[in-house]
Amino acid sequence: MWDWLSENAGIIQVAVAAITALVWLVYLHILVSGLRRQRRTEILIHLGGAEDTDARVIVSNLGFEPIYVLEVILSIWNADGGRESSVADRTEIARQDLTSPLQSTLQGPLNSGEFVDIGSFENLLQRTRWKTAEDLEIADLERAEIKVAAITAGRSNIVAAYRQFHIEAKADVCRIRPDTLSARQIRSWWGRAWVKRQLQARLDG
Repeated sequence: MWDWLSENAGIIQVAVAAITALVWLVYLHILVSGLRRQRRTEILIHLGGAEDTDARVIVSNLGFEPIYVLEVILSIWNADGGRESSVADRTEIARQDLTSPLQSTLQGPLNSGEFVDIGSFENLLQRTRWKTAEDLEIADLERAEIKVAAITAGRSNIVAAYRQFHIEAKADVCRIRPDTLSARQIRSWWGRAWVKRQLQARLDG
């Protein structure tokens, strides 16, 4: 046994070094994956309380890091095409009813695990009407998309999530249902750059 170990000492050392390196690579992968998971954003967009225009729109931050909500955009489509509008300002609330200036906007920080009620679906339509001066009726709409853009606390990167909803309106009955189980996260470099250009264009416009 000792003779065999002596004769193959070089091979054994190489094998031990390779196994040690493999173990460290596994540990490094686990560590990096954990750090990425902690810094990865997870913005949820949900409807609650009803399935019609009275449904409340809830935005939640399930990421480990706080985010700062920069913009909330509502896109709607009807037979004439699509249009989008910022709905971050609570234009449906009269100034004299505000107890704080911060209540007039949805922009602001959202810590991990926190959520904010951004209004009912009808409130979002009201804000769009106010911005576009169009007489938008829910019965004329086919689908809608709510997009939330934010900035992360750790790296100051633009992040976003969006969720689309199908609108079924017949007579006096309206039903709004999401097309996906959860909001789709925009994490890729190209996607974040596109959202950044979109926000910049809104500022320049």
